[in-house]
Amino acid sequence: MNLPTQTQDVWTLATDGDKLKALALLGDLPSRQTSSAELQQATFFVALEGVTRYGLNEAVKAILQNALGHAFFPSPPELRGQVDKAMKWHEDELRRIRHQERIAAERIPPRVEPTPEQKARVAKAHQEFHASLDAGKAADREAQILAERAAIRERYGMTEETLASVKDNPLAKARMGKSA
Repeated sequence: MNLPTQTQDVWTLATDGDKLKALALLGDLPSRQTSSAELQQATFFVALEGVTRYGLNEAVKAILQNALGHAFFPSPPELRGQVDKAMKWHEDELRRIRHQERIAAERIPPRVEPTPEQKARVAKAHQEFHASLDAGKAADREAQILAERAAIRERYGMTEETLASVKDNPLAKARMGKSA
């Protein structure tokens, strides 16, 4: 059986009133002597800047349950440390959730199977491509061989006259037979 879950607002920032209530709750603890109550309040407001209502309430609860290990009114850094400690799990959880969301957003979507029409279109284009290769392949190969031979003859200075003067040259005999 699933029970309804209660979600608690963890991220609402604490107001000045919330901070004063927290300090009042801790007011029963014996405190150290300070020069001015206004100065002490100002240091607490600076230390508690940007804290959440939830974190402040949890910190006060922990201090009243002896989390600091002493029974005195906490200093501003001690109180802020307890607030940060109360919020650590929630901040880590938020960081983990954002990391998982970033991974999910960057994940490559699964491959969609192409439709039969798409498969037929690709198969037709593939066949046409191979047919064009086969038709032009013989002519291209012959032209490539003639170009390679011409480059070799050029490199070694082999002109038509030089080739015709070679003894037992089958090409020269064939050419002579054609011209005769």
